[in-house]
Amino acid sequence: MSTNMVNPKTGDYDDLLHIGPGNIESFTGRILDNVNTVKNDNLISGKFHFNPNDIIYGKINPQLAKYVHVDFEGLASADAYVLNSKNGVNQGFLFVELQKSGFYKYSVSVSMRTGMPKINRDELNQFSYLAPKNIEEQQRIGSFFKQLDETIALHQRKLEKLQELKKGYLQKMFC
Repeated sequence: MSTNMVNPKTGDYDDLLHIGPGNIESFTGRILDNVNTVKNDNLISGKFHFNPNDIIYGKINPQLAKYVHVDFEGLASADAYVLNSKNGVNQGFLFVELQKSGFYKYSVSVSMRTGMPKINRDELNQFSYLAPKNIEEQQRIGSFFKQLDETIALHQRKLEKLQELKKGYLQKMFC
């Protein structure tokens, strides 16, 4: 987990995007269209700097499953962790692990306490999973699931357009 917290008021990060759990669609790993720049959000408190290929994981309310594998630089809300894999683990593979039901069940189980459910750093670091030792195999697994996610997203957008078209035709038929 990154500990690279920066001050967004310096002006050095004004043109970067600011991502928080509210900008991430639950369970899909997709960014919503409500993202603003650091300057437009008028940020005043410390944020985590992230780089392309990092993973942003929403630590508040783990049952919402807010995670995204980014391909750009930006700042993440203090309500999220920035994850960069180490020790021979591929980022794409790590992202696949975050999407599995085993991680979901673990994150929800350790976050249930009074007040706001939240997973802390120690609990997140204690999660264990199996990974192939071969980094190329991890990369292939991560790439396969990324391509599958992109295909699902494409078909989801097509379905939404067709549903809108149907709705429009029905409105014209039954004025």
